[in-house]
Amino acid sequence: MSNNTQLSVGLVIPTSNAEKHLKKNLKVIDQEQNKVLVIDSNSSDRTVEIAKEYKCKIATENNFNHGLTREKARKILNTDIVVFITQDAYIDSQESINRLVKPIKEGKASITYGRQIPRKNSSIFEYFPVNFNYPELSNTRSIENLSKDGVYTFFCSNNFGAYLNKDLNEVGGFEYILTGEDYVACTHLLLTGKKVAYVSKAIVEHSHNFSLSENFRRYFDTGFIRGERPYLQELAGNANGRGAKLTKLFFKKIIKEKPHLIFYAFIETVVKFLGFKVGSFFGFYGSNFSSEVKMFLSNQKYFWKNKKPSIN
Repeated sequence: MSNNTQLSVGLVIPTSNAEKHLKKNLKVIDQEQNKVLVIDSNSSDRTVEIAKEYKCKIATENNFNHGLTREKARKILNTDIVVFITQDAYIDSQESINRLVKPIKEGKASITYGRQIPRKNSSIFEYFPVNFNYPELSNTRSIENLSKDGVYTFFCSNNFGAYLNKDLNEVGGFEYILTGEDYVACTHLLLTGKKVAYVSKAIVEHSHNFSLSENFRRYFDTGFIRGERPYLQELAGNANGRGAKLTKLFFKKIIKEKPHLIFYAFIETVVKFLGFKVGSFFGFYGSNFSSEVKMFLSNQKYFWKNKKPSIN
């Protein structure tokens, strides 16, 4: 890759009733440096009005999909680099966007993703996995890291992530997918010799305190895409190694600081594990089950109701 600091940058924010979130990001984004596209899924609040107030480009999405909606958005923007941010991930400054795209502009990576920090006053169930997945030390990974890092090699996040569009074009862009469009795109790019950079100085505030049922459904979805795409398992191996490390460190912290929560921590861990395993099974044998059953178990209810959208 060559060093090109003149590459154009576009920022995509998919929204759905994002009135309480949108201003937090738009007020810190410098639109002289970045084109901004708000791609909205039929919001009934002031989301679109706020986007207009900040002079964003606006597109409407009637059939949201984690992969194809982002694919549609990046083609509308048509910039050299595209940055994705979810509506409830709060950028701390324009400088974080600049830091995020810097490795791409310098030719050091095709994908970058920033550090997520937990919300203030978040519980241990909320902040611990965020801090585990988004540490203070930056890193750059390629397919050569696979033997050492396993499934983590392909880890990235569209909660705050950037791509060199020409490289993403070469692997066909984002797929029509239940969830995990970032992980799958990263896998395809690294398989062609590209690199992913984690930029710990590019920061957004983003975390959630999920219920047990929400955790089951989210892990069902994650398991589903891995079961549906066996090559991910074959490439990266079993995800249990990294999961076991997180669980071990989590329980050590619980026992030390919050021993009264040990029983709930155990139940939550079992629920996540079962969600992933059930999702993997349904992904692999998906054609044997009705959409209604999968919709009941999934966090993305709309995915099973909608037809595959077109990006044309």
